[in-house]
Amino acid sequence: MFAPQKSQLRVVLPVLLLGSLVSCDALRPAEESSPFTGSPQLLARLQPGDIAVAPILDQTGGADVPAAEIRAGFADALVQRLYSPLDNEYVDANWVESSFGGTPGPDALLVIALTSWDPSHLFSNGEVTGAAEVVLFEGGSTAGTPLWSETRELTVSLADGRGTPPTPSDSLEWRAASAFAREFLATLPARDPLAAHD
Repeated sequence: MFAPQKSQLRVVLPVLLLGSLVSCDALRPAEESSPFTGSPQLLARLQPGDIAVAPILDQTGGADVPAAEIRAGFADALVQRLYSPLDNEYVDANWVESSFGGTPGPDALLVIALTSWDPSHLFSNGEVTGAAEVVLFEGGSTAGTPLWSETRELTVSLADGRGTPPTPSDSLEWRAASAFAREFLATLPARDPLAAHD
């Protein structure tokens, strides 16, 4: 058991994430032209509760990424959608290569591959632009069936409706990460505990 290092994640997760998505791509109907979005039927049937949020996979190539804030933002966004993210420190303590090694395992694993993060306008007008590929896998590893995925670029604004930037006293990185995660997970169906099946 060990807390993951960024260099280890860059080597291990890209290969496994890509491999999982490629294998699932083969299951996609040939006539379907929309991006792969996982298995909504299985997601609706399983209604996973406990979610392990994997350490952020930084693929930005050197951007100043607030990885801890982004990861916490995604955990918070999951709560808003009625999921139960595991404590990140607990996940790290049980993280082995590309999977959660603890017992019992989580119902699902959320993997966030961040491909760009531009906070250059954060302190001037409260805007951040980021792009990511986010996949929710069944179980505790990237070997599980992808239940949902999203790949896109987002620009989030922390300014008020009049275009006034947020005050410097605010925790801007946390607010930007939280807004980014909340908007990114907006297409993830909210959990319905009453619809869960064994």
